[in-house]
Amino acid sequence: MDDELSNAEVLALILREEGYEVAVAGDGRQALERVEDAAPDLLLTDYMMPGMNGVELARALRQLPRHGQLPVLLMSGASASMLKAHAGDYDAFLRKPFDIETLLRAVRSLLDASA
Repeated sequence: MDDELSNAEVLALILREEGYEVAVAGDGRQALERVEDAAPDLLLTDYMMPGMNGVELARALRQLPRHGQLPVLLMSGASASMLKAHAGDYDAFLRKPFDIETLLRAVRSLLDASA
């Protein structure tokens, strides 16, 4: 999930090239709908999105019986300290901008921890 679909598509392309299956949603509400169909192993979301921010998405996700334990990687240009109050709502944080290797390490770490 990302606030700009083009950014989400770039991330999806990178992850697909690494062998991951990826579903992209344009906003938080659409992401919640897609989670039910896609049954993902991990959710990547931006903090700033229209209608529902990434923390609100993570909280809503935690309320879904099938997906309450789904790892959430929150990405934002905001400082980690600004989002510290919400630290229990997501499993990992990436400050934008980040490099591809940092993203891939975070993804692998979260997937390994949830396996």
